[in-house]
Amino acid sequence: MPSRWDIPLVAPGHAPLPLTAPHAVVSGWLDDREQPGAEAEAAPGRSGHAEQARRWACGPVQAGPLSADGSQLLVLTVRLLDDGLSGRLHEATRPGTMVRLGSGYYEIRGHAERTAQVSWTDLARWDGSRAWQVRFVTPACARQRNRTSPLLAPGSLARSLAGRWRRLAPETAPVLPAERDQTVWISDLDGRSETVNLVRLRRGEGRPRPCGEIVSGFAGRIRYVCDQGTDAEAGGFAALLALASFAGAGSHTAYGFGVVTPEPTWQPPTVRATVT
Repeated sequence: MPSRWDIPLVAPGHAPLPLTAPHAVVSGWLDDREQPGAEAEAAPGRSGHAEQARRWACGPVQAGPLSADGSQLLVLTVRLLDDGLSGRLHEATRPGTMVRLGSGYYEIRGHAERTAQVSWTDLARWDGSRAWQVRFVTPACARQRNRTSPLLAPGSLARSLAGRWRRLAPETAPVLPAERDQTVWISDLDGRSETVNLVRLRRGEGRPRPCGEIVSGFAGRIRYVCDQGTDAEAGGFAALLALASFAGAGSHTAYGFGVVTPEPTWQPPTVRATVT
């Protein structure tokens, strides 16, 4: 069952944190390091470090309110796609625990607090909408082999999210339209391309270092429309966008990429829906 959690931290200073800074910490909290390979799937309630698609996503770290002693709080958001991981997250976020983010140490001020939760069945419910606007809070990219693209075309966005859904809850996963059918299109976008130096935890080292991979991602707003497709195609894409609010969109979501929030938008004036 997808869920969203907030973790309050005390900031030692005001230096901005790199987007990828929380990855090593959250991976240490949630991942099993012993994993046969990227194709092997972890058991429910476990998260394999080498899984092709993680069962969690994180970021960004954002400014929070002032604490009772006047110190500045930050909030780290972690999103879980397997509710069996919630116990691990709660245990790891004990108040007073120190964690390293970037070049500084931060104190956890409270256990992770769940701020949202939804069942897979509810994610799949369609309200009849045929246009959706989402804001990419952090850069999002599509990845194929060793190439990344800063624009999430409807097809690549849907395939990525549908693959994660099928791995975790196959009985509720929406059916994708045929590859040749481009029933969803981008009607508007407003944003920019941002580059991020991807930081990984190198084998045998205790802290993350830049790995030399510069990833370009899109940050801003995109409006997707399915005005000529079937109800099943529109409902399926809507469900996948709902999942993106928890899973993130595109590649590198465990590093903070692809955080999205839905925004209101106008609906197509004329809808030619077909019955499946």
